[in-house]
Amino acid sequence: MNARRRAGFQRPGESRGAALLMLLLAVVLAFGALLVTSLAGNDHEIARRQRTIEALARAKQALVAWAVMQGDIGADSYRRPGTLPCPDTNFFGSASSGNASGSCSSAGGTSLGRLPWKSLGVEALRDAHGELLWYAVSDNFRRPNDLNNKAINSDTKGSLLLYAPDGDALLTPPGEELAAVILAPGPPLPGQDRGALSNAASSYLEAFKGKNNASAAGPFVMGPVRDPNGNPAVNDLVVGIGARELIAAIELRALKEAQNALKRHVAETGSLPNPAPGDAPGCLSPVTNVKSVVPCASAAATCSGRLPEDALTPYVAPWFSQNGWGRVMIYAIDDAGVGCATSLNVEGKPKNHVLITTGVARKGQTRPSARLSDYLENPGYADGWPGDSGFFVPGTDSNDQLRSDP
Repeated sequence: MNARRRAGFQRPGESRGAALLMLLLAVVLAFGALLVTSLAGNDHEIARRQRTIEALARAKQALVAWAVMQGDIGADSYRRPGTLPCPDTNFFGSASSGNASGSCSSAGGTSLGRLPWKSLGVEALRDAHGELLWYAVSDNFRRPNDLNNKAINSDTKGSLLLYAPDGDALLTPPGEELAAVILAPGPPLPGQDRGALSNAASSYLEAFKGKNNASAAGPFVMGPVRDPNGNPAVNDLVVGIGARELIAAIELRALKEAQNALKRHVAETGSLPNPAPGDAPGCLSPVTNVKSVVPCASAAATCSGRLPEDALTPYVAPWFSQNGWGRVMIYAIDDAGVGCATSLNVEGKPKNHVLITTGVARKGQTRPSARLSDYLENPGYADGWPGDSGFFVPGTDSNDQLRSDP
């Protein structure tokens, strides 16, 4: 495959933990700089805002880490890495307060409540005014049950929208929708009764121009917002967890799982498995139920396509196959033993195999698809699955992640 050379690729030897930390740090720094810059000259308010930013950042880090580690065997783990916990909708001050509820498990169950800090294993996170943080989760990433067992993989999209303080500018354009939002409510505004109505979202979160932070599905608006008279209309600070950034973190785990499985396959069989064809019907089917998956299957004489789920099932954790991770990974091999002596290389360096995760679909990309350009952003990649042997590392303008051997 031909592509223009790019720079800025995360190298295979770097740990997924370090990569996730850098990803979270970059998001937190950008978010903090945006809010603090708007308060230049007001040291007291800057200090208060900074404390709130730190709490929001801590909550975001905890949620992403919790979601990425789902899928392992355990009473509190689900079949899908990327699953986010339900918000805490328990009665405030009760023994169960601080724990995730089960109320977001039903169909259409996008839910809003307080951050479930106990379930996340962190301290009670509060803003600078002493209020507990609130949190909403998208349907596609909420707790699964028999009504929501779709896979979470690189094809999973967010659904939550966030608007700028003017209420008009969309901060989450197509392809950038959010998996979750975290909200710092700030002090009460006129009409909000947090004593008698301590569990009502509208007692803490505001609405503006048809955007409603107190609605489970939003759309949400970033505060602070003032009305025409200069009075506070929205004082909620909001930070989102983008589906793109959450999937990127899960992909690091999925890549490691795939790499280890390929090594085990070679150790036990003496060769790499052939890829699955890029246009095979079984590879174009989204996984609608992680409890019942038809695998994307390997095919003889196929040297470039998708990662074969059937061949790797004995070597991967159950969550990998159940969520159809093979069908969203690009895979090519150089193995004369299975008919694929193709001089496979990455930037001219010979490779036994190449493995690429594709990130969440961007604007203009439609998935599942038989077109390679719907998965890889580089304009040098042609439609279809040409089987050319030359790969280049993804650049900073791509959300693809590449690994290769050696």
